[in-house]
Amino acid sequence: MGCGKKKIKNVDNEHVLYTKKFLNTKKLLLLGTGESGKTTIIKQMKILHINGFSESEKKEKIVQIKQNIHESIYDIVNNMSKIDPPVEPESEDAKKSIEFILEIGEKEPTEYSDEYFEHIKVAWADVGVQKAFRRSNEYQLIDSAEHFLNNIDTIKRSDYIPSLQDILFCRVMTTSVSKIEFDVPIPKKYGGGTAEFWMFDVGGQRGERKKWIKVFAGIQAILFLIAASDFDLTLRENKKINRLEESFELFRDIYSSEYVLDAGLIVFLNKQDILKKKIEQGIKLEKYFPEFSLYSPDGKLKCSDEYQRAKLFMKYKIDELTKIPVEIESIGPLGENITEIIPPRNVYTHFTIATDTNNIRKVFDSVHSIILENVLKEALPI
Repeated sequence: MGCGKKKIKNVDNEHVLYTKKFLNTKKLLLLGTGESGKTTIIKQMKILHINGFSESEKKEKIVQIKQNIHESIYDIVNNMSKIDPPVEPESEDAKKSIEFILEIGEKEPTEYSDEYFEHIKVAWADVGVQKAFRRSNEYQLIDSAEHFLNNIDTIKRSDYIPSLQDILFCRVMTTSVSKIEFDVPIPKKYGGGTAEFWMFDVGGQRGERKKWIKVFAGIQAILFLIAASDFDLTLRENKKINRLEESFELFRDIYSSEYVLDAGLIVFLNKQDILKKKIEQGIKLEKYFPEFSLYSPDGKLKCSDEYQRAKLFMKYKIDELTKIPVEIESIGPLGENITEIIPPRNVYTHFTIATDTNNIRKVFDSVHSIILENVLKEALPI
């Protein structure tokens, strides 16, 4: 009996310690649609605030990187005949390599042999395949496709160790809640020292969002990621829905959710590098968002600066969404319906490139200040 009581007491002590740590820790939640860059931000926190990735952790990514390669090349060549108008491979060697890839199918090969990688190189070098790649907004393709397909010679080597850039580009769909813990220095005006942060990442696909409410409790700040470059793409789950439009609607849902009314809201308009590239290639934002054709950011920028105008237009869309009144319905003590109008909240918007460590370092220097202002003022002596 005595041993049983001691065991229960130890469990109780552990529970008390965990509860105390939970209450003292600053909790951040990453939200956004699928492929917006949430997991990449988690990786950046590991690089910036922990010890990065060990050699064994880097080696573990090799399998996923090779899966990314096969997914990329298969999606490109499989859609060449499906896009309208279709695209044909231009060389005979490429035709043979494409047949080889299509015969393997959607699932990865049983072996990543030298023959396999040679076929990938031949196909990727073909003019017709490159044309299909440039039209990837007409089908589903991961953003890391070009990065990995351009580095086949390095990745196929037996002594290959992924670089940090490779790890940041590596794409694996998030289907569970993951957490990373790290410390952030506290400014002297708040007492100095360090604050412990927990950052949670949850899946962004529609089927994964039902899990979000499980991590809403105790959240002090939400980092909401929007892939700004998604303006010409559709959802994997529903090809009739524009990805960027879905992101704006999801942001509005989170902004007006009664479960996170007290949480700080920070928006990352992510993938600015891809957005800039698309705008410079002549892809028209107004084709997907007609109101952009009339948008002028206070008349301060020339209309010819299309990228700057595009990024500010997306920030404007966020700002407009926060102006819509938030109504919270509840039941009063006598069973009557009560409607509470919530006043507008501050939303801080940043332009980010999640795969660029220097960019994320600079952005998070600013973000940390915002979070500490909102979260630590009451918790620490001033």
